[in-house]
Amino acid sequence: MIPPLHRRSRALALLVAAVLGLGACASPSGSTAATVGDAEISNDRVARDADLFAFLVGLSGTPCGTPVGGESEDAACARLALTNDIREEIVKAYAAENDLAVEQTAIDEAIGQLEQGVGGTEALDAQLEEASLTRAQVDELARRLLLFDVVQDDIVADRLDDEALQAAYDEQLATFTTVEVAHILVEDQADAERLAAEVTPETFAEVAAAESIDTTSGENGGSLGAFSQAGFEAQFPEFVEAALALEVGEISVPVQSEFGWHVIHLVRSDVAPFEDVREQLFAEQSPTVFDAWFREQVDTTEIDVNPRFGRYDLEALEVVPVRSTADEPAGATAPAATGP
Repeated sequence: MIPPLHRRSRALALLVAAVLGLGACASPSGSTAATVGDAEISNDRVARDADLFAFLVGLSGTPCGTPVGGESEDAACARLALTNDIREEIVKAYAAENDLAVEQTAIDEAIGQLEQGVGGTEALDAQLEEASLTRAQVDELARRLLLFDVVQDDIVADRLDDEALQAAYDEQLATFTTVEVAHILVEDQADAERLAAEVTPETFAEVAAAESIDTTSGENGGSLGAFSQAGFEAQFPEFVEAALALEVGEISVPVQSEFGWHVIHLVRSDVAPFEDVREQLFAEQSPTVFDAWFREQVDTTEIDVNPRFGRYDLEALEVVPVRSTADEPAGATAPAATGP
């Protein structure tokens, strides 16, 4: 899955995390680092972006990229920058086709949080000057990174409608179902059969307190608490199967487990309405929906990477170093070569 995109309400985190979630190298000026469809990414652009990314992640004390094998830190940072630039070209094409753009207020918010993180406007300007970078460059990078957010919103809104959310809800219904179960645990089947025949919902708590060898739950009237059905199903299968087969208020026949014999009472079973969990479902499904869209674009876009940087991995969706022809998987677009 491609790295998650953060919301504008966490704009500072987005700028740093968007860089860290991707995955400066001296190159001949003016040569091509990669092509994405008809778009060309120059080595100069990658070098500039690597400097910017190194500055941003450096504010949190994090290195720009992760070297692989004997790869240099500069080469790892260049791969990270190129990975982002490739993603950016794919997103830019969609944004242009759908008239999408980043609002200036979102950029201002991101830069404002960046300033707060380093101690104010003057502190940021001083650090930029020390890194030979400008405020305009950082503003432009913020706009480019935030465009991912805008595009994701548009794609998810188009693809993740109520019908898709309802399907996800139905599939995860056990997750949204809360059950409360009580039991009486005894050692002998005969005792369990006697209790199952005698006990009622009204007397269950009293009998559990008096006769259950599970003294912890017995002190609470046999209650095992309330939990999601999905979590409950991951527990002891014989007990769970019997409990979930009951109607609310019903008491089971004796059920054997490794702990003894149970008489089970299903106290309640509540299902959260779709509308109550719609936002949760939307947040959970959004990254998957966007990831599926992005992979569709990669599958239909010719991506060629200069082997000085590595190759574009179609599974990881990032530029990875190439060390030998044995490293080259089927479908890769760049020939094997030693990294920069």
